[in-house]
Amino acid sequence: MTTLSALTWGDPTATRHVLLIHGLTSSAQSWYRIAQAFASRGRARLYTSLFDTGYFVTAPDLLGHGNARRGSDYTVAALAEELRPFFTVTGGNDHPYDIVVGHSLGGVVASALLPILKSTRSVHVVLVDPPLESTPETGAQYRSTLCDRVRNPLTPEAFLRAFPSWAREDAIAISFSLYLCDLAAVESIFDVGSLSFLGGSVFTKLVQQNVPWSFSHQLSTAPDNVKVTVLAADPSKAPCVREEDLKPYRHVTAKTVWGASHLIPFEVPQVVVETALGGAESQK
Repeated sequence: MTTLSALTWGDPTATRHVLLIHGLTSSAQSWYRIAQAFASRGRARLYTSLFDTGYFVTAPDLLGHGNARRGSDYTVAALAEELRPFFTVTGGNDHPYDIVVGHSLGGVVASALLPILKSTRSVHVVLVDPPLESTPETGAQYRSTLCDRVRNPLTPEAFLRAFPSWAREDAIAISFSLYLCDLAAVESIFDVGSLSFLGGSVFTKLVQQNVPWSFSHQLSTAPDNVKVTVLAADPSKAPCVREEDLKPYRHVTAKTVWGASHLIPFEVPQVVVETALGGAESQK
């Protein structure tokens, strides 16, 4: 039985739930500011002095990241499948989430999970600058840059010098996440990896795991109860997605976060929280 790795925040008895899916080379710890904001989100009840509990927040580690197990199949489909147990509710077929947020690769994984969000409840899915499409050349650049980061992780102090607007806790979380990240996972996501099969004997086969890198079509799989919002980085800051890329998907709301780079959750975490809550509450 696979042991799942995740962090949680908030009251487990809360009636509202959030799932946060981190990006490549990151980990569940990187969500701490956004998770705390959801967990502490209380709303005054009319005519009483009581407050609703906030959201119960779950942030899993992706396969090959944080304290999650290491694997060999790092296709987006496999990364999504590894998270399926988080959608199982004891005693029923429905999942518990009102909000799902995915950043970067986590956004691509979240888009792969859209079909299993079919539910009697309304769900708001927020994809934060997800790289839904990429050319081989861009993929090679990402691979080189990210593998180098894992091989030579920056210290928290170096991150703060590079990103002075970050909170120190963010710099610590990202630096530690790099130390925990499996280099083979990053290489395999962008490159040729190996899959093991069992059929009389064990053997290994080389496969291209995410080629071509094309996942926009997953947006079309959103059930009717799911609202999808995409937050794109500022066009001047090398975004992974642009509003115009999403025009074919009329059910998707696309918003540009002006002034923000791809690292939206660390630069303007409040934008992520308010966007998610705004969409969730508008569906009530």
